[in-house]
Amino acid sequence: MTPLGTSRNCQIDACCKPVPGTLAQRGVCLDHYLDEAFGQTAAALQMCQQGQPLDPRTIDWLLAQGDFVVRLLSKSSPMQSLQQRSRLLELLLCLTNVQEYLRHHSVVRVS
Repeated sequence: MTPLGTSRNCQIDACCKPVPGTLAQRGVCLDHYLDEAFGQTAAALQMCQQGQPLDPRTIDWLLAQGDFVVRLLSKSSPMQSLQQRSRLLELLLCLTNVQEYLRHHSVVRVS
């Protein structure tokens, strides 16, 4: 294992950025994790806005990502740039928006 909790380089294309210990299981750098998470969160929000239900696995994924992002933000890591921390906060806001949308529209359907 290399210094600063990294184990290897990112597995995406020709990316040579280190994989932080918190993302070792996924095998991606923080930037690629954020790109993927933003894409999946946007797709979930789009489905919600089109009135399509989200499957339980997607909802579980959204909740898990919120918890994961909070844990990443709580760690002061020299590997996280200011831009990455800003993107983590933005992702957390997006995840919260999807969850709020789901909650609001679930209440509307039940009433």
